[in-house]
Amino acid sequence: MEHLSLERRVEILEQVEILEQKVEWLRDLPDRMTAVEGRLLAVEERLTAVEGRLTVVEAQIVQLRSDMNNGFSALSYAINRMHIEILARFEKIDRRFEAMEQRFDRHDKELAAIRQRLE
Repeated sequence: MEHLSLERRVEILEQVEILEQKVEWLRDLPDRMTAVEGRLLAVEERLTAVEGRLTVVEAQIVQLRSDMNNGFSALSYAINRMHIEILARFEKIDRRFEAMEQRFDRHDKELAAIRQRLE
């Protein structure tokens, strides 16, 4: 076996130190992975809770949409009914004005006849 140079020995010692540090770091790895798994489980639980709340919100949005649609339908029906009632009232008023106009025309004719007799 040949003798290693001093530089090579220092180099090997440095590599051994690096390997020892890595081994030390790896010893903590199971504990750190357990901690990460615990945090991941907590995140999953929170995500499940958020999904549950999201489902509730989605149901509320669907209900709101339905209620708004029903409300708009009812409002549209009421507006159409009021429109029909207003048109019917205007027609009634128009007929009354026509009747009054006929009465005025008849009175005008009677007055014209009276004037002719008086002249």
